[in-house]
Parts: sequence; structure tokens; C-alpha cells
Amino acid sequence: MKESMDNHIENLLSGLSALVSFQYSGQSLDDNLQLMAAMAAKVLDVENCSIMLTGEALTLRVYANFGQLSSDAYKEYVSKGVGISGHVLATGKSLMIEDINTSEFSKFARYPSNSVRSLICTPILINEIVLGVININGSKRMQPFDSDDLNAMVVIAAFTGRVIQVLQLQSTLNSRFAQMSLGERSEKDNKKNLINDAQNPEKMAKILAKSFYREMISAGFAPGQIINAASEIISELSINLRKHQGRIKRN
Repeated sequence: MKESMDNHIENLLSGLSALVSFQYSGQSLDDNLQLMAAMAAKVLDVENCSIMLTGEALTLRVYANFGQLSSDAYKEYVSKGVGISGHVLATGKSLMIEDINTSEFSKFARYPSNSVRSLICTPILINEIVLGVININGSKRMQPFDSDDLNAMVVIAAFTGRVIQVLQLQSTLNSRFAQMSLGERSEKDNKKNLINDAQNPEKMAKILAKSFYREMISAGFAPGQIINAASEIISELSINLRKHQGRIKRN
């Protein structure tokens, strides 16, 4: 038993060391989070790992997943205080459950038939603000998660937060349009709020969308032309979503 625990701890430490050397790709935030979910699942030796981020209305949505998860889950929004991830969003503290079926969160169990019903949900924190959560379940060790797994999750969540922070700020710095859009808000907001905007994907998208519309109007484009431009964006989005769904099915 002790030898098994020692091997588990050794594997966790080895996996965390590999995770720290993670290199951000030049791809989108979603693509990088997909890689993070896969690496986290490997480190913790679990079947399923999902990463959820917050939106403007303090709701959580799945951005990346490794393992078993229905495509409909990407369309769901979890409110603060509702369910397991909503509870962690509200408290800002990790939640480790030994058996979901006997816990107060049993009605939120997605995989009640799994032989190992243990799970961990850990907040992704940046400057003491909950940016999202990481969920794991389906331990391949066929044992409930323990404090070592929980500690490893805290490290992974902290590292994921830094990855998100760096990628969002890099994207902002690389985009003149994003700089201009955020710069327009500097008259109303202080520097801290601007940084928070840059790190919130959904809020950033709304800021850019409004700036895009104002710039098109100022440039003299007619409503029909603006709609055509928006349709082109939706077309590109549909192509990327199909590619994303293809990766989910392969997992």
C-alpha cells in the first residue's frame, strides 16, 4: 500500500514538472486550454478533465475538455452557487468529493454509474478573482482522490491561471484593434479594470464587438454592409467550431 502511494506521489511530481515546461502555442486560447486539459488529465491519471471559465454575468461555461463530455455541455451556463462548479465559483475554494452519490451534490452527478465516483473541482484564481474552475473525475487508480491529488490540482489551477493571463495579455498586445478598444475605456476605467477586461474572454469579446460596430459606422459603412461583415465572422466561427467538435470526438 505504501509503495503504491509513493509511486502515486512520484508520478504526480513528475507530471507537474512536465506541466511547468508547457510551451504556449501560437493557437487560440481554446486550443491551448485543450492542451492543458489533456496534460492535467495525464498528470492526475484521470479519464475526464474539463476547464470552465467565467463570463460577464458570473456564470461558468466549458472552454476545454479531455475525455467524456457531451457536446451539449459546451452550450450550458452554470450560475454562481449552483451545482459543484457553481459552489466553487461562489466560495473560491477547492471541493473534493469522495463519492458523488452520497454527497449533497448527488443530483448534479454526470457519471453516477462510474465505479469510482470521486471528483475534484478547483478554482482558477488570478489576483484573488475566480476566473474559472478545473474539474476532474474518473480516477484510473480505481481509488477516491486524496490530499495529494488535491494539492496537485491547486498547482495545476494556478499554472492554468497564469497561462490564461499570459495568452490574453499577449493577444491584446498583438492586436492594435484590441489596444484601441481598451484604450477608449481608459477614460472611464482604471488600469486594474483594463487588465481584468483583457483577461476575461467574454467581456473582451463584447468590448471588441461594440468597437467594431462603432468603427464601421464611423467609416461610413451601411447597415447591410456591417451585417455582411458580421456574417463573415460567423462563417469563420462555424468552421472553427466544427474543427473543435472534431477534436472532442477524437478524445
